[in-house]
Amino acid sequence: MPEFYEKYWDHTSESLGDFSLKWPKLSGFIPRQPGVSILDLGCGKGEIIGAIAKINVGASYIGLDVSRTAIDYARQKYPNVKFEKIEDGEKFPLMDSSVDFIFSSEVIEHIYNTENAFREMSRVLRPGGEVLLTTPHHGLIKNLILVLFGFDKHFNPTSPHVRFFSKKSLFSLLRQSGFEILKHGYYGRFYPVSHSIFVLAKKK
Repeated sequence: MPEFYEKYWDHTSESLGDFSLKWPKLSGFIPRQPGVSILDLGCGKGEIIGAIAKINVGASYIGLDVSRTAIDYARQKYPNVKFEKIEDGEKFPLMDSSVDFIFSSEVIEHIYNTENAFREMSRVLRPGGEVLLTTPHHGLIKNLILVLFGFDKHFNPTSPHVRFFSKKSLFSLLRQSGFEILKHGYYGRFYPVSHSIFVLAKKK
């Protein structure tokens, strides 16, 4: 997997293809309080951290990603942010209850050790802290359309996506990891064939 994502980010720009779809929906959930600690899990080359920092200039920021290529780029562009390389299935290099808010967009579908990732998010987030996740939407109607008209493209074995979440399975994982669901919604196209689902959850 490390080689895959080094190659992926070596050929991928900082600009995210879905940014214009999701940011109008997600930016309103970013905490505005000065001094809060915000973690971008799966930060890539740092575009989201750059966008969040425009909303909250007084926060401290941490970016974690499995790609050394992406992390090195992000460190050059955002020298005041702490960036760390991580490995799928290992602990995050952060203390327990040390983060106020976690943002992770279009990342969890790339993770092999899903249970570890959710457990680690819960561990590093303080009680009452919030996590904002997005992942491609897989509801009944959309799944039927994909099976009939777009299976090979959507489930291409060379795609970086290795997990596919329904609303039920995503909510279940969050609750099992000690989170309370606060809000959820969709963006891109229109429901029930939305591009992605987003969930805001609070650590109990």
